[in-house]
Amino acid sequence: MEYKHIWGELETRRFGITELENGYQYGFPGDAETLRLVNEWVSMERKCCPFLTFKVIASNTDEPVLLQLTGNEEAKAFMRTDIESNINIIIGKSQEKQ
Repeated sequence: MEYKHIWGELETRRFGITELENGYQYGFPGDAETLRLVNEWVSMERKCCPFLTFKVIASNTDEPVLLQLTGNEEAKAFMRTDIESNINIIIGKSQEKQ
């Protein structure tokens, strides 16, 4: 599966982003398919972003899958810019619908 397709699918499933001291935590549903997508995305992303640390937290399927992306202050600034651009795209799309 293509990188953009995987992240696009995860974006539709994501139910929250929490800021951490040194990064961000994304929350996803706990089903097996979502966990597979998260793991596949991490395996691709770690090749291009060696400055990030990835942590996938998963327990039973009733609990969310948490993806933590952490790093130094420059890494966090990079992630913040990426998140803000995605938020602006989402806001723009929702305003177009009105």
